[in-house]
Amino acid sequence: MAYKKLINQSGGPALTVLLITRVGSEPNQSGQIVATALPVGGKQTIEYGSAQNPFLNGLVIFSSSGGAFSNGSQIVTTRGSSWDTVVNTHDTLTFSGAGGLNVVGSNI
Repeated sequence: MAYKKLINQSGGPALTVLLITRVGSEPNQSGQIVATALPVGGKQTIEYGSAQNPFLNGLVIFSSSGGAFSNGSQIVTTRGSSWDTVVNTHDTLTFSGAGGLNVVGSNI
């Protein structure tokens, strides 16, 4: 299995994060979707994929607070792109900014 540590530093409401997996190493076929709730200030490690399919193709992020709803998504379209690097060469994804839509990868 593959794992990512997710950190919610958005300062806002809880986030719902959908991890979109990849079938194979090329981003032309998305796989299973793994959903998780990430509370404000929360940190958790999420298991997804498999040894044969350890890559992510993207993320979808939702949040709502005070009668407002926000969502965003980023999907890998080219292997080796900057977004592919963020989601597939880092073990930690940190969500910040309004609605948690600013995502930064790191290796902690």
